[in-house]
Amino acid sequence: MTSTMSQQNILNAIQAIQNAANLLTSQISDATDPVSAIKLNHAYQQLNACLSQLLQLQNVRDDATFKSSVANIKAQTNTLQTDEKSIKGLISDVGTATKVLGYVADAVGFIAKIA
Repeated sequence: MTSTMSQQNILNAIQAIQNAANLLTSQISDATDPVSAIKLNHAYQQLNACLSQLLQLQNVRDDATFKSSVANIKAQTNTLQTDEKSIKGLISDVGTATKVLGYVADAVGFIAKIA
């Protein structure tokens, strides 16, 4: 059974990823360059994949499965951090880029705290 703190960190990571994904969706819609839109969509898909895993993790009740799932999600944080760097160069609005990067960094931090 997962602890209350782990569940809260999962919820916080989900919220952070959803916030970043919402901003990316707006950027994809506003993109005038198809290549940039494709790259932003790739970053969005990575966030969405992590979000799906977190949503599944939320419902895991078996301790062994939970630990294995947490390890898999934590391994993906490297991908999120790599995407974070590429996103910075794709979003022309510095304020929006900063918000997206902040949400991704928050999600990575919350994922790291899941035990």
